[in-house]
Amino acid sequence: MFRFCTAPLVATAFVCLGIPAASVSASINLVGFNLTTAGNTTPDPQNWNRISTTTGALMNVMDETGAPSGFNISWGGTPTGPLFLGTSTLAPDATPQYDYDLSGMTGYGFRAGSELTFNLSGLNPDTPYEYWIVAYRGGGFIDTTASISDGDSLDATTFNQFLAFDDNDGRFVVNTAASSDSQNWNDLSFITNSSSNGTLTININGVSQITVLGAFAIREIPTPGTAAVLIAPLLLGARRRR
Repeated sequence: MFRFCTAPLVATAFVCLGIPAASVSASINLVGFNLTTAGNTTPDPQNWNRISTTTGALMNVMDETGAPSGFNISWGGTPTGPLFLGTSTLAPDATPQYDYDLSGMTGYGFRAGSELTFNLSGLNPDTPYEYWIVAYRGGGFIDTTASISDGDSLDATTFNQFLAFDDNDGRFVVNTAASSDSQNWNDLSFITNSSSNGTLTININGVSQITVLGAFAIREIPTPGTAAVLIAPLLLGARRRR
């Protein structure tokens, strides 16, 4: 219901030129955040940013290629309280397929009776972004709501993340889907838009259970017009070389 995709148009254009789409701009690469303990020795997914304090902020976080994204993030909750962090073992068939290994998302954070709020800034204003919100805990019942802003409207989209106790053998709920290795990570995203100031806000709240979150990620969706602007100089250069 939220889904549309312009990425194949961009990818097709760059395949024709023999140039990877990821080489165009770091801003269109995925930017991921993993909640985990500071001392967790399991590697996070490639170049994901680690969140391991109750409140805090990170400036100019890196994207999955290791390049600076220009994005900033701050986090906390209302009412203010400790963010408990832990790690657990994923089920062997729990990790969706992706270009990079996602099995390092073994950490999670939880708050009892309190929300988790994440504020992203430095995004391109009024721009579509796809996002993945990953509910996770080390076994047990998952029952939370995730709310995300759309444009200048806070909590514009809210959905439930649910996994029954008996079904949680160590797997994620990615947006609304229980994860498995038969899925493709790219197919599980939802779509929203940044605000006129280039911000995005995510709120996580427990329903019948504590507030839990394992990770989340965003990625800008290039518009067709942007793709044309990026491709034109390459085509011109190709003509000059003939």
